Amino acid sequence: MDIVKLSNKGQVLIPKSIRDYLNLSAGAEFTVSITSTGLTLTRTVQPPLATKQIRSMLAKQGRALPSDAELKRRILKKLKASDDATKE
Repeated sequence: MDIVKLSNKGQVLIPKSIRDYLNLSAGAEFTVSITSTGLTLTRTVQPPLATKQIRSMLAKQGRALPSDAELKRRILKKLKASDDATKE
């Protein structure tokens, strides 16, 4: 168990080992709740991006955007490759 201190700005540092374990990065958002024993931080769940939003992020001048079906196929291929890499 790690002990952390509250800064004069009201900030609490989450230890690196915990950030790494939970895959937390700068900008992660949390809900803070009061419990009978203190506080609870719960990471907020961001809604998944729609393919339309993803396609607009990929837009570059002079490059044709893939169709929604092709984009989904590429994403699934990347996710499968990532899953396979973690199994090795």
